[in-house]
Amino acid sequence: MSLESIIENAHLLLHITLNANVGFAEISADREKLIFTNKEKELLKWLERLESLKNQRREQEYALQIQKHMSTFNLVETANEFRLKEEIKKKEKELALLRTKNMVKDKVIGSVEIGRAILSSLYSSNSGSHVSCLTKLVNERDSLVSEFLTSHQELLKARTELAKLQQSVIMCHNDNRELTRKIKDVRSQSSASTSADLNRLQRDLSEAEAKLEVTKNVLQDLILESGVNWVADEHLLKLMLNIGKEI
Repeated sequence: MSLESIIENAHLLLHITLNANVGFAEISADREKLIFTNKEKELLKWLERLESLKNQRREQEYALQIQKHMSTFNLVETANEFRLKEEIKKKEKELALLRTKNMVKDKVIGSVEIGRAILSSLYSSNSGSHVSCLTKLVNERDSLVSEFLTSHQELLKARTELAKLQQSVIMCHNDNRELTRKIKDVRSQSSASTSADLNRLQRDLSEAEAKLEVTKNVLQDLILESGVNWVADEHLLKLMLNIGKEI
């Protein structure tokens, strides 16, 4: 018989005792106050004990749900950390590409400057063709310098984003370490307490079942010896049928 059946039988017995008064309680001399017998008091104590065991089981189930929730949260944090690492790799590749472009542009600018110096030394006259060629080279140099400055700004932006990502990863690592520590503490505390609680709960349930078996026999005798036609009484009939079930 389950805990729910035990509690239902106990409540049914209490209802019959308070309303029918068919041998389960005695009425005092002034007939104003019900006095429970020792068996009835013992049964009520068992009912309270069963309710306490049921509450303990709820608390343990809640603790297991907390552990499951903490494990799920840890998996989510690990996924976020992996995403940040992938983002950092992407930014590092972009940074390396920008650096390569800047190196090429530096060499081009250097070559243009060298060519300008060579042209100036070879053609000292201010002929129109020479000036036009030199002007063209200067304009190309200015264009390359402009592109270089633009690339440099992009490089600075990429470095800033990379620094932010690295800071986010550091914070994520710190949070994960703290979360891991808390999970270990909860698991270490819960593993010891849960095992002891479950063993104690099993013992208490076994004792309650044994006591209920004895009480079942006592209740049957009390109903039969009371002289009441329990077959015709709906509540007593239901109680006798429930008592007859195996635990």
